Amino acid sequence: MAHSHLGPFWFIASRLKLRHLQLLAAFSRHTTLHAAAESLGMAQPAASKLIGDLEELMKIRLFRLEGRRMIPTFAGEVLTRHALVMLDELERTRVELNALVDGRIGHVAIGAIDGPVIQSLVDMLRIAQDEYPEIELEIRSGPSDTLFQMLTDGQIDIMLGRRPVAPSPHIVSYEEVAAEHLVVAASPDHPLAQSGPHTLEALATYPWILQRRGSRSRQRLEELFQERDLTLPARLVSSDSWMMTLSYITRTHALTLLSAPAAALQADIGQIAILPIDFAIDVAPWGIIIARERAATPAAQTVLSLIRECLHAQS
Repeated sequence: MAHSHLGPFWFIASRLKLRHLQLLAAFSRHTTLHAAAESLGMAQPAASKLIGDLEELMKIRLFRLEGRRMIPTFAGEVLTRHALVMLDELERTRVELNALVDGRIGHVAIGAIDGPVIQSLVDMLRIAQDEYPEIELEIRSGPSDTLFQMLTDGQIDIMLGRRPVAPSPHIVSYEEVAAEHLVVAASPDHPLAQSGPHTLEALATYPWILQRRGSRSRQRLEELFQERDLTLPARLVSSDSWMMTLSYITRTHALTLLSAPAAALQADIGQIAILPIDFAIDVAPWGIIIARERAATPAAQTVLSLIRECLHAQS
């Protein structure tokens, strides 16, 4: 058999088929043509013709016979070794594609407001890391208006927050979860921490640190003061920084408003105290928002199901 160098697209010229690769791989497990063919459910003559055709097309001897044994030549060893690698890669591709289709692999970005969703989000992350470790999760936080823009821009897949006040041209699906319940928080050694319930009038005499003017929580507190004809606290600091708020209330007698679930997590580890009050503070409801104009990936659907399960468990 005359030898020739293989060109860059030799596999096309040689009409290399998947069946060739499978037969070559079978010779790594079996030493006779009969056994190799049988392992693939092929007749021996058909297997012999496949090898013969491949050798003729490639102009390279791949096997030599020693009795009934098929002994690979150096070229046969090289081709068999790479056939095994290619088949292994195809199997990996199958597994990965199935995982992708089944929603067990992928990247999912979630945008969430800081307050009421924290506990559910933490529970979801714990389950996802245990049951779907190949899903890469990205959590982004911010106010609802910012998150909504990120959702419509395609930067996040799922939003946990409030619908925008202004009408939007973007088609979204909104699944309401609950109204956000706020609590008054202070340092654990605050003078009001061990008594109560306290009136709004009593709280007004203390300094406060609140989110910027126009935020929903601050707006609701201002409405409560107006409804009771009370003057807003004179000593009031504005900050959207959670770390600044936490540091400030733990070093002073200042009060703040926090979402109940977020406050509960901090109270459990002794960082803050939730003050008993004789009135309720609820703000606009929040929910799950997804862009209907963009189909959710299987991984996003998996994460969405986990979020719903965690929210249902806490309701």
